[in-house]
Amino acid sequence: MIERLPLWGQLLLFAGLAVMIVLIAYFVFPNLSEKQKQIETLKRENGEMERKIQEGRAIEQKLPEFEREIASLERKLGDIRQILPSTPETGDLLRWIKNLTDQSNLDLKSFVPGGMRPAEFYKEFPIAMNVEGRYHDLGIFMDRVSKYSRIINVDNLTISANTSGGDRTIRSGFTATTFVYDEQADGAGGVGQ
Repeated sequence: MIERLPLWGQLLLFAGLAVMIVLIAYFVFPNLSEKQKQIETLKRENGEMERKIQEGRAIEQKLPEFEREIASLERKLGDIRQILPSTPETGDLLRWIKNLTDQSNLDLKSFVPGGMRPAEFYKEFPIAMNVEGRYHDLGIFMDRVSKYSRIINVDNLTISANTSGGDRTIRSGFTATTFVYDEQADGAGGVGQ
């Protein structure tokens, strides 16, 4: 039937059908350009999500390495806390000093803890001490103090003759300063990485 129409009629018929298809599409899909914008927005969002997923996968692959590093840092922190505990531990320190003076044949006359003095990421904890004994025994005591697991600085050392008699020939006074880790100062940026 279309073949019976002249060429201009066939062209007119096809043009009319094309216009009708466009009009039907326009009424069936009225917001086609809006839908196209939504599709573009969804494609961008999908691309962003894919990028984030790739980042997450890269981080996930490094997770065992991070866990090993955290475990290593926790071990190091444990070692540091042995040297630099977060509490003064005065009782333990007194027992250790008393035991050490006894082993060194010294008589502990006084053990007077001072006030905490803040520093960068730690606090200084001075303890004034007086002992009586022999000069050689004082040297042994100081040597043993130097080998303690915590850091202890000895300063203001005075030695005088003990006139009370007996085999304890000297009196010695000194300040033993130990150090306490200050978590609050460290948390505020006290230690650089």
